[in-house]
Amino acid sequence: MRRKIHDFEPIVLVAAWAAVLAGCATAPPPIQLMDRAQSEIRAARNAGAATTAPEVLAEAERRLAAAQQFSANNDNGKATDKASEAEAAAATARARAEAARLDREIQQQTAVNAGLQADLERRQAAAAAAQQAVSAMPAPASSGGQPAAGSSAPGNAPVDLPAIQLGQPAPGSSTGNPAPPSTSGQPDPGVNP
Repeated sequence: MRRKIHDFEPIVLVAAWAAVLAGCATAPPPIQLMDRAQSEIRAARNAGAATTAPEVLAEAERRLAAAQQFSANNDNGKATDKASEAEAAAATARARAEAARLDREIQQQTAVNAGLQADLERRQAAAAAAQQAVSAMPAPASSGGQPAAGSSAPGNAPVDLPAIQLGQPAPGSSTGNPAPPSTSGQPDPGVNP
């Protein structure tokens, strides 16, 4: 029987060494992962997650605190898991805050668009009413079936008036020369003021 116990000694020694080596080969503290989780929590707070997703943000903070506690107790495997969970929860909180901000912007822009649409419809109605009022007006009457000077009836060409030149008699007048200007500073007696 003594011989059998000695046969197991090398196996026990190998198992003991394996346990010692496993203890020495634990994961390093997840410092960078905890820093990333901390940064993500800050970004979520800055995005407004404290008001739009407070439960998720609080969960991220609790998981980060647990990761820090596990790291302090040299349980780096659990610390890594909790830091990863904290980072994911903070990213979720930030995404919810961003979604809420975008929803507010969409609602504001929808209200602006509705106001612009209503204004456009009012202006179009006013323009249509003005167009209808112009169409309903009777055409101006003139002698001889010709449109009045300066107006153009549909289908008729505008009337060309002769140019007026100062110092020249009006076309069709009986006098050949214009009256000379007065040099006395007094108006001419034949000119009505």
